[in-house]
Amino acid sequence: MPVLHGPKHLDEFLGSPDQSLQAQAATLGEALAAYQDAFRVRIAPAVGYDGRYFLYFELDSGDELLIDIHVRRGGDEFCVRQDLDLPLQDDDVVLLMAFRVC
Repeated sequence: MPVLHGPKHLDEFLGSPDQSLQAQAATLGEALAAYQDAFRVRIAPAVGYDGRYFLYFELDSGDELLIDIHVRRGGDEFCVRQDLDLPLQDDDVVLLMAFRVC
């Protein structure tokens, strides 16, 4: 099953929040839906930005972030842009990053 790491998943820092989820999902959209339910957030494509980024809204705090989503597959990493229909593989790692790489 694909694993998703949220923008506050900073396992290299002691005591940081761990917002990771292993999701039964065939597509990026299904994986993001599972993540939203697990962590009380909403993730939606951001308008503009050449179709690259998403808005990440925390329902409890009201905090909003512009995030970049990448997939690590094997030895490669690629930007998903806003392709919610992107097929995921069982060993994919989905990175919801609080900084823009692309």
